[in-house]
Amino acid sequence: MFNSYLKYNFFLVFISFTLMYPIILCGQTFADKKYYLIDSLDLDKVTTKDKKLIDSALFMFHKAKHDTLKISAINTIVEEAFEDDIWIKYNKWMYYYTQKQLKNPLLVTNKKIKLSLLKSKSDALNNMGLAYFSQGKLSKASEFYHKSLKISEEIIYKLGIASCLHNIAFLYENQGITTKAIEYYFKSLKMSEAINDRKLIGTTLNNLGIVYRNQGETSKALEFYHRSLNISEEIGNTYEIAHSINNIAMLYYLEEEYSKSLEYYHRSLNTWEDLGYKKGIAHSLNRIGSIFITQNQTDKAIKYFQNSLSIWYEIGNKKGISNTLCSIGETYLNQNEMNKAKFYANKSMNVAQEIGFPLAINNAAKLLSEIFQKENNWKKAFEAQNLYVTMRDSIRSDITEKNAIKQQAQYEVEKREQEIELLSTKNEMQKLKLNKDRLVITIFSITSVLGLFVIILIFKAYKNKQETNKLLQKRHEEKSALLKEIHHRVKNNLQIVNSLLRMQSRETDDEKVFSVFEEAQKRVLSMALLHERMYRTDDLQYIDLQEHFELLINNLIKSYAVDKNINLNLSIKKIKLGMRTMVPLSLIINEMITNSLKYAFKDRIEGSINVSLKHADNNNNYELIIEDDGVGFKGVKESIGLGTKLIQIFTKQLKGVLNKTNSSGTTFKLQFEDLGS
Repeated sequence: MFNSYLKYNFFLVFISFTLMYPIILCGQTFADKKYYLIDSLDLDKVTTKDKKLIDSALFMFHKAKHDTLKISAINTIVEEAFEDDIWIKYNKWMYYYTQKQLKNPLLVTNKKIKLSLLKSKSDALNNMGLAYFSQGKLSKASEFYHKSLKISEEIIYKLGIASCLHNIAFLYENQGITTKAIEYYFKSLKMSEAINDRKLIGTTLNNLGIVYRNQGETSKALEFYHRSLNISEEIGNTYEIAHSINNIAMLYYLEEEYSKSLEYYHRSLNTWEDLGYKKGIAHSLNRIGSIFITQNQTDKAIKYFQNSLSIWYEIGNKKGISNTLCSIGETYLNQNEMNKAKFYANKSMNVAQEIGFPLAINNAAKLLSEIFQKENNWKKAFEAQNLYVTMRDSIRSDITEKNAIKQQAQYEVEKREQEIELLSTKNEMQKLKLNKDRLVITIFSITSVLGLFVIILIFKAYKNKQETNKLLQKRHEEKSALLKEIHHRVKNNLQIVNSLLRMQSRETDDEKVFSVFEEAQKRVLSMALLHERMYRTDDLQYIDLQEHFELLINNLIKSYAVDKNINLNLSIKKIKLGMRTMVPLSLIINEMITNSLKYAFKDRIEGSINVSLKHADNNNNYELIIEDDGVGFKGVKESIGLGTKLIQIFTKQLKGVLNKTNSSGTTFKLQFEDLGS
């Protein structure tokens, strides 16, 4: 009876287990710590694709008998799983496993096994750096990248070296240290090309495109993006394809081709969703929201931003959080919802300063400056503007541009030298094959070698000449870029001075004092206008005088003769004047035209001003004539104000002679020398 009872109970247990097995298997798949090597995973956060990846990799792991195959199986999970919760845990396991195996004396005596374990340890350290970077812990990321690099260099693990150099470059880029970023990117590119790792080549080209985009080199950035896209499509690297498409979309956005940009962003979003890559999804959602802002579809934009922000918070990416908060703040600012705009801008700034990303701080500072300006809080607006300018200049500087040119030139030269060396090696191999017939081949070889030597000499001379010409051209471009940046900085500084004068003038109710400030502003703007012309022109030594003086005088007419109809006649000959001449000459014209507009047309609603500039008898002498048909100076006491003193000072500076006649109106004739540039 007892045996019958046991059989009955065994039958019930068997039936229950058979019915419940699928449920147990489904519910406990990731609960077996021993089989899955790491702590239990949250099934709700594991995609179907990652589940299949883990199952297939662990099957290979437990089946493998050697460490190399076991580590390779786990590395597959680390390389291909998108969820941070998965790959970071398996990467840590791989690191501790290799550490343990390297302490086993039986294993490390085998050089091949030891080398394989050290490569795996280097990869694990490199991936730990990536994990810390995604958490915004930049100093820890740098520490692990350099630990990995040290091991890779010691064992001459070229792929590991190239990967570490790339990640260090990316770290520098996000810290705003662009010169270092470019240096390390080109080092990585050179190494990855040497070992023909097309996946890493594509990734590096993509990130170099981002650097050039941030420097304003749109065409260069597009070139790198398409090179990366072509390589990624050839090898089927879907992840990098999505990155390239995303970056091309950003360029179209910057060029204000919003329909094309939206098309590419939707393509990248679909690809990220197919891959299940949350960081990519969040980024594409953010950028699509920005496009809807340009189309005045605010509700849609906010929806996309909020979806993006939720994902950034979910994966703990603080850089993404800061950027998206800034985008939401800009949207509310455009809607004049100042409290909401300020709330999101301050949150964005707090996160940006916490992680120390200059680009994120730059964006948040710009937004806060605009908010404070709208609130007429000039002190805070000025502070935020100063922070924005500081961050902007740290990201993009003339040193950065020079370094980019230098690094690329060095990369191109070294690449060409490698090609020549490869060509020489191939010819030497060909020569060895022809040595079978001693007499004939000897004569042929000597002739070939001599001929090849002459060709190489000619070729090297030709290439050297080409490289010299290119370097000279690049130096010229460097100098031009530097001069443009100087003019740009001077213009910016003058505009800041103008803003300070305007803010200070608001502190007084005295009309006379206010007028003094206003005239000072006009003089500052006159100089700023000249520097703006200089950095916008292709010829940095000379500008279009007709266009410059016409804009300068029309600005004065708009300021001082709002209710009058002033007819301006300009006759500027095609002459070239240096920068040392243009500054005092512009200020003389500024003072003379201002005097005419203020005093010549009193009690009149219209008048004429004629300005001519031409060569005098001597080639280096010029003649400026300014005349008006106003009331003239008859019976009027000669002015000794600041404007008159300035005209006298600048005339002396130009080694000039100024004459004034007074018939029907007033005529000034200035003869001066060109002081050059």
